[in-house]
Amino acid sequence: MFLGNLLISDLLAREGDNTWLRQFARLRRAGRGLMLAVDTLNALKTVIDQPHFVDPGIEVWPDGESYGLVEAARGALGHWLRVKNGVIDKYQIVTPTAWNASPRDSAGRHGHWEQSIIGLRVPDPENPVEIGHIVRSHDPCLVCTVHFIGRHKKIHFNV
Repeated sequence: MFLGNLLISDLLAREGDNTWLRQFARLRRAGRGLMLAVDTLNALKTVIDQPHFVDPGIEVWPDGESYGLVEAARGALGHWLRVKNGVIDKYQIVTPTAWNASPRDSAGRHGHWEQSIIGLRVPDPENPVEIGHIVRSHDPCLVCTVHFIGRHKKIHFNV
C-alpha cells in the first residue's frame, strides 16, 4: 500500500503489521491523496482548452478488452470490460473488500484478512472479539460474518 513511503515502511519493519499501523497508513494515504489531487488539478489547468471527452455515442463499438484500476477509499478497485460484436460481452468489478477478504490466490497465498489473523491468540474462543477488531481494521464495505469451525460446532459472529 505504501511502497516507497519511508515512514510507513520503517514502522512496518520495526513493529510488524498491526491494526494501528493499518489505520495510520490509511490516514496518511488520505493526506497524500489530497496533495496528488492538487498536482493533478494544476496539470489539468495547463491543457484546459484541449479536447478531453470522447463521445460514447459512436455507431459501432470496436471489439476489445479494457480495464481500469484505481486506488479507492478502502483500497484497490478494478474494472474489467470486454466488447464483442459491438456490445458489452463481459463486465467485472473487484472491490477493495473482495481483494482483502479473498481466500487463497492461485499461488496458494492467504487473503489479507486470513493472513492478518493467522497466529492470533484468542483468549475466549466462545467470544473471539479480537478477530472482529482486526477484520474491521480493514474497513470492510459489506456486512460479513466470520465463521470458525470448532470441534462440533460453528461459531458465528458479525464483524
